[in-house]
Amino acid sequence: MIERDAKALKWDGKDRLVAFGDGLFLNVRKSSKTWVIRRRHGGKMEVTTLDKYPLMSVKAARVAAMEKALAQTAHGMTVEMLSEKYLAEVIDREHKRPELSRGYFDRAILPELGPRKVADIKTFDLAQLVQSYARRGARSADALRSQLKKLFCYAVELGLIRDNPAEAISRRVSGYTARSRERVLTDDEIGIVWRENHHHAALCRFLLLTGLRISEAQKGYRDSDRWHVPAAVSKNGREHWVYLTPTARAQLTEPFDTSPTAVQAWLRRWCDKHGIDPRYTPHDLRRTAATRMADAGVEPFIIERMLNHTMQGVMAVYNRAEYEAERIEAARTLEVALLRVVAPR
Repeated sequence: MIERDAKALKWDGKDRLVAFGDGLFLNVRKSSKTWVIRRRHGGKMEVTTLDKYPLMSVKAARVAAMEKALAQTAHGMTVEMLSEKYLAEVIDREHKRPELSRGYFDRAILPELGPRKVADIKTFDLAQLVQSYARRGARSADALRSQLKKLFCYAVELGLIRDNPAEAISRRVSGYTARSRERVLTDDEIGIVWRENHHHAALCRFLLLTGLRISEAQKGYRDSDRWHVPAAVSKNGREHWVYLTPTARAQLTEPFDTSPTAVQAWLRRWCDKHGIDPRYTPHDLRRTAATRMADAGVEPFIIERMLNHTMQGVMAVYNRAEYEAERIEAARTLEVALLRVVAPR
């Protein structure tokens, strides 16, 4: 229905409602035509009278109907409903590891806030949730804070609320202070993980020998003497490969199909068991690999290619070389350096 359709409507002897879509009707009477909105809300039919036609055009009536529908949706939408929409339309589509975000929803957001209406959530509610989650650690609490801010930002984008109740919550609430990690394993720490028989230790050794991220090791695949990382898995969205030395291939006796979270939890317990303080993370193994290559004389730009880092400046624009031979030699150099560390003395 468009403007001329509304204009052409005539009274035919009895009052009638003519549908214009989305709950908008034109009530045609003998002496007037009036816009009304009819929608069910809470099990009851609600009728809202707008204005007469042509004082209110078709376009203006449709805008009013949409605003009314949005207001009803905003009033009734719960955090659980919003979360389902956000996870499906944002997290699952845009994030390479959606399970990490979903964990915060399953553990904290939905149990505590799920049944409540989005419009009723206050900054105090979210700050309390973040602080109670700090028992898992300040960093985890801050990650939850970030998830809440993004979730309610999406609610603002949808027009469900005007202001983001998580916007004002800072790291002072979570208690987290960001620090640049510089952790590199010592010779003794490398030796301890080298002697461990657990299959998670084999993954750690694989990360040391390849410089891969844990997700790249778990979601990549072997093809002869190379480990391939699909573009969908790599952090920068660019396909990647690393050369597998004999020692790296020897770590592949079992698939690395355990979740990253399980590996990280095992590594924390394992470090405590062996008195390794401060603990290290799987990503620290990647940093250690890069450091050991640099110490062994591998050129920095080859290390960058080995790690699949995005080049900066002019190099990013003009240097498209693969450096295949150099990367293979760098992997061999790293293997020799690590084996020298763990060799019996």
